[in-house]
Amino acid sequence: MNTRRLATVLILVFLATQAWAEYSPWTLFGGLNLIWNSDGEGVTVIPGMSADGNPGGLSSAPSPLAVFFGGEYRRPLPQWGVSLAPSLSIYSAQYLWANDRPLPAEIENRTAYVPSLLLDVPVLWTRESGRFLFSAGAGPGFLARYGFLDSGVGADEINPGDDYAAGEQVKLINEYFWSSGRWFYPGIQLGVRYQLDTGWGGGFSLRVAYPLANLWSSPSVPGEDSIMYLLAVTITPPVKIVLPSDPTEGETVIAPPPDSTPSP
Repeated sequence: MNTRRLATVLILVFLATQAWAEYSPWTLFGGLNLIWNSDGEGVTVIPGMSADGNPGGLSSAPSPLAVFFGGEYRRPLPQWGVSLAPSLSIYSAQYLWANDRPLPAEIENRTAYVPSLLLDVPVLWTRESGRFLFSAGAGPGFLARYGFLDSGVGADEINPGDDYAAGEQVKLINEYFWSSGRWFYPGIQLGVRYQLDTGWGGGFSLRVAYPLANLWSSPSVPGEDSIMYLLAVTITPPVKIVLPSDPTEGETVIAPPPDSTPSP
């Protein structure tokens, strides 16, 4: 009987795997976020050490590459042939205050530690081809950033060449992030997903989020400043299949044939 129960469970699992024709609406992802830093574009001469000890060069770090994680919920809208796919991404970066705006900072010059939440609400168009699911879309995005004085940095510390102490820089950084609509980040995205035999889906996505406030905010910055390029690996589980609690439920048991051996 134990063998029959085991065989029944294996058959049910096999049939359930084959029945996975759609994905769960939830997707988890993680990847790298390149935050474009336009500071220093067009600079051809790097000044040397100044009298106050400032080594010269650019005030900021190169464009940071931040690790991010997040999740997406996809809601089909069959009446329009599209899906609504809000997602939330979490990452962090280090900043300093220079040139009248926050700039990415090297670890030795950092002032603020800035955890960030990016909420995207795109409308997606999808197309299936065999086991592949392709998607493309666009929609509004909202970036919530708030800086804290970084660990090991004193509120009264001032780096050579700086006009403000670290504590004052953090206040200026937060005021900048939340003024002039700099939290508005509409974006576009592309994605591809491959369905495995188990029903799970694995794939990649690329999103580009644009700080629309660059078009009107002051001080003026290059149009490409602070654009984010987010490349992620995605994992999507299948829809949940609930197996019976009793594997033999509904099973027809065939009784063995009567003993045909003649009586002595």
